[in-house]
Amino acid sequence: MNKTTAGIGGSILLIILAVLSVLLGTDLVEKYGNDVDNDNSTPAADANPDWYEIYFTNPSCPPAAERTGGLDETIAEEIGRAKLQVDVAGYDIDAEPIINALIDLRARGLTVRVVTDSDNGDLPGIRRLRRGGISVVEDKRTGLMHDKFIVVDGRYVWMGSLNYTTNGVYCNNNNLVRFDSSRLAANYTAEMDEMYDKQQFGPDSPNNTPKEKLTINGIEIENYFGSEKEISPIIARAVTRAQEEILFMAFSFTDEQIGEAMLGRADAGVTLRGVFETVGSDTGSSYFPVMAQDEMTMENIAVRTDGNPQIMHHKVIIIDRETVIFGSFNFSDSANRRNDENIIIVHDPTFAGYFIDEFDTVWAEADNPSQ
Repeated sequence: MNKTTAGIGGSILLIILAVLSVLLGTDLVEKYGNDVDNDNSTPAADANPDWYEIYFTNPSCPPAAERTGGLDETIAEEIGRAKLQVDVAGYDIDAEPIINALIDLRARGLTVRVVTDSDNGDLPGIRRLRRGGISVVEDKRTGLMHDKFIVVDGRYVWMGSLNYTTNGVYCNNNNLVRFDSSRLAANYTAEMDEMYDKQQFGPDSPNNTPKEKLTINGIEIENYFGSEKEISPIIARAVTRAQEEILFMAFSFTDEQIGEAMLGRADAGVTLRGVFETVGSDTGSSYFPVMAQDEMTMENIAVRTDGNPQIMHHKVIIIDRETVIFGSFNFSDSANRRNDENIIIVHDPTFAGYFIDEFDTVWAEADNPSQ
């Protein structure tokens, strides 16, 4: 990937191409306006760098003074290259490189919009953003603003399970994907407009995603926002289409629609393997005890609790090694009915392969309750 830069003229061209993309129904920015940079961090996915890069954390959890070279710095570099605007929807934000980059951007006169949850609205990082002249909108409902996404210049989307915190980057298992697509970015910008401009969150926000289904470089993508739209039925329907294998990594898994869809496919002979975050896995509402019990009598089911002494924070389902579901959405009723959430579903075996590698890593590190 060659690093290129664009001045004011390049930014104007980007806007023109983005507008034409909407009018013509094709992504001209992707075809003619690619500006994919070679970050210092190494992306997991570089087979097709024109439109996505996949990252996974390495949760070694070093002392605070030694937490350098991680995804917080990669994100900060992207923010620093912005020419027009950066939107951040972060349930929790405390990573200093990201906070500094946002404040610097605002000092340069660019538009910076930040939305967070009221649970974290008074933390030092948010207070610093406000002192730096950045208006931060809080979701003050009982439901959570649980999104974790960043949009840069209406073109680059960063999303996944990663909270923008030092623990999220250096201590917890997380995924983060950078997409280069103005059409996908338009979805996230519309969601940000609802939260930041209109202060509409969760089930009270409109279901107005511009393009829930789109094709990028021949690959089918689905993009959904909750809880203006219930996400659990969408995931459950995708799971019921599994023919051979379902793999999952779940920070929280209590949702009946998704859980029963998985068990239904397992009853039909589909292989089911999953890793649960240890904390909360033994509660009565968790699907871990249910699946662990079924594992005793069904050879095609195997589940483990994770081996990270901190947090295994993934929310990932991989179907038949060719479809990946991921995002901020925990597999819970609260996520489905109350929270502000987002997911992306990618139908591509190459893309899925990187998540399979991460699953294999987390699986190998997990505790095996059958031993």
